[in-house]
Amino acid sequence: MEKLFKLTLLVAFVIGFSLPEMHAQKPEYDRKGLTVASTDDLSFSIGLHTVGRVQYLSQSDVRVWSGSDWVTPSEDLHGMQTSFANIEFKLTIGDGDIDIFFDGLLATQRHPSQWWGNNGYMYIRKIPGNSFLTAINPLMKHIDIKAGNFFANFGEHQFTRTINADAHRNPLIGNPVVAPLGSEPGMEIYHKGNGYGLMVGGGIGAPEQDFQDDRKYSFRAKAWLDLIENVYVSGSYYTVDHGDNVNRGTNLFRRERHGSSYGAVWNLNNDGGGAGEGPGQVRPGVGQELTAWELNAIFTPFEGNKISALYGQAEDVGPNPNHFGESGTEKWSYYSFEVQQYLNDNFYLAGRYSNIDYSEFLTPDNDGNVNRIQLGFGAFITENILLKTEYVYQAASGFNEGTTGVANSVDVGMEPSFQGVVLEIGVSF
Repeated sequence: MEKLFKLTLLVAFVIGFSLPEMHAQKPEYDRKGLTVASTDDLSFSIGLHTVGRVQYLSQSDVRVWSGSDWVTPSEDLHGMQTSFANIEFKLTIGDGDIDIFFDGLLATQRHPSQWWGNNGYMYIRKIPGNSFLTAINPLMKHIDIKAGNFFANFGEHQFTRTINADAHRNPLIGNPVVAPLGSEPGMEIYHKGNGYGLMVGGGIGAPEQDFQDDRKYSFRAKAWLDLIENVYVSGSYYTVDHGDNVNRGTNLFRRERHGSSYGAVWNLNNDGGGAGEGPGQVRPGVGQELTAWELNAIFTPFEGNKISALYGQAEDVGPNPNHFGESGTEKWSYYSFEVQQYLNDNFYLAGRYSNIDYSEFLTPDNDGNVNRIQLGFGAFITENILLKTEYVYQAASGFNEGTTGVANSVDVGMEPSFQGVVLEIGVSF
């Protein structure tokens, strides 16, 4: 009943406004960047995203397992965050026939002074020119091929969430408490029809090359419909089953260096303690024996309004970070409900409620949930500069005392929480 009340309050806060003009929004995000060179059959562009944040957050009932003892971090977390940046490079061959894309993360929450590689792939719609492969172009009229190292197309998160400094796609500052986003070498095949689309693909089931005998391949599939105006729905599936000796599996639910927007919460800052990746985020499983599915829906019931919802379930094995060698089954469901409402061409309000609910965490008698409430305001200073402010509240409940591994090494059995305000300014082109 309490969750329903919070959700109703959130919708009532946001939904009562109007906008003169805004288009229906399918989850298609393709910032073009700046074209720096072009010929008759080649075009090269560079994109840049940078973001800076100021936070005024406080947390309570937080203790973190560090080494061999519990450590209580600071309650007040006020000040400026490290600035982050992404850089993107895109080469287009022919008349949009082949895109070659790669990007890098110039600074991240987990590694603020290091460059990290991110995506690198080819997206093929047609074989241009007089290549010997033009013989397959009759087939390419019906399919597209994506191959390389890239985010698995699972859910709509890569189109709608903050990815490090690329924040314009997200109407709020933080992401949902769980926002699956995992990259791996692989290939996907797309068929796009009138009002529908299909995708099948696979990969190595890990973010980097791995030639161990026990490594298995991942499989994913996705279908989507937008036959009805202003209504988009999709369903996604992902599975991989590595052997016991594989040290690292898929990062689909694990790769939070791409976008935790709340510095140092439920964490031990950036001092190397508390397994500090993705402060505040829930990072279930280890991607070793993962099976997951997710349903998404996006509606624009009237001009200027956008309502998004998702629901997913997953199962994986998970380790106990405080007892080396111990592991167990993790089963969880997760969901999110979001409303965005433009007030005019430059200003909007947004709200989101997201939750992860464990039915089992390592042992059958341990279950609980973590929920996050976000309320925000956005203002486009220019088309490329977006100012956001957000109030966030997050809390865990229901877990056995001493439970770590849900959100890094934080004891979620203590029912920790954090709340406060964050200000963000992002530049994207």
